Amino acid sequence: MSYAVGVDIGGTNVRVAVGYGNGKILSRSDEKSDKSSGPLGIGKQIARMIRVMVPRKKIRCIGIGSAGPLDLADGSIVHSPHLGFDRIPLVKPLKKELNVPVRLVNDCVAAVIAEKEYGHGRKCENLVYVTISSGIGAGVIVDNHLLMGKDGNAHEVGHMTIDREGKLLCGCGKRGHWEAYCGGNNASNFARYWIGSRSSPGIESSLLLKISDNDLGKLSSRDIFDSASKGDKLALEIVEEIGRLNAIGFANITNVYDPELITVGGAIPLANPNMVLTPIRRLINQHNLNRIPRIELTKLGEDSVLHGALSLSKKPR
Repeated sequence: MSYAVGVDIGGTNVRVAVGYGNGKILSRSDEKSDKSSGPLGIGKQIARMIRVMVPRKKIRCIGIGSAGPLDLADGSIVHSPHLGFDRIPLVKPLKKELNVPVRLVNDCVAAVIAEKEYGHGRKCENLVYVTISSGIGAGVIVDNHLLMGKDGNAHEVGHMTIDREGKLLCGCGKRGHWEAYCGGNNASNFARYWIGSRSSPGIESSLLLKISDNDLGKLSSRDIFDSASKGDKLALEIVEEIGRLNAIGFANITNVYDPELITVGGAIPLANPNMVLTPIRRLINQHNLNRIPRIELTKLGEDSVLHGALSLSKKPR
């Protein structure tokens, strides 16, 4: 019996799953990404996690879904705004270490494969998967064709410019990107910007206890959404503005790719489905040209990337 191995590399965690290649997960392991051992550290971490879970001789293939950008020709992550290195080799060191085929794709490409095969998109020919988590990304299928691009980055929707004035700096170093306003890693910057933009900032809010020059870094997207769920007026304002900006991003996706369905995953919508999806559905028509698609929370939960990564073992190389 041989097994497929699926790997999900996000902005914060590395997750490894073992299965049969049909998307079914038999066992899994989760760890914080090893950013302390240099650019080779994450590859070594993945190899160690795999060896603990399954003997090397029983591995058929390793599929990796990773946050980008990617260099598919080299099998590496490049210029990662979340992992902090210019180049992180993955395919070559894992092939050398474990002597099995390794296939690397963007994490949202893996997720849209899973959505197409096991999720809401099984009957769809035009499908987009969007993640809103540490960052924002997408996987895209048009006319049953998986879009990849020359380097494997045909879907970096989080780096679409939604603010031409570029008031906020994105983790990639550029300004005005969707991710700079609505990605989880930028919650503190967005909160600072929003409070500073209010003509009358004097409002009672639990968030103000955390928002100062000294402790702004303690504020997370979870703080904002949790406070909003409790009726905090400032948090509700911020969440509404995030919803408006997300609607612009989703309208751009619809106008460019014309999908019949957009499935949504990632830590923020999975934890706050109504607060994330309701304003998108309500406001997208203000910016949309093409017919509005269905917008649904993924039914695969946090495992969509792992399911897709496992399925890579049966995809053509």
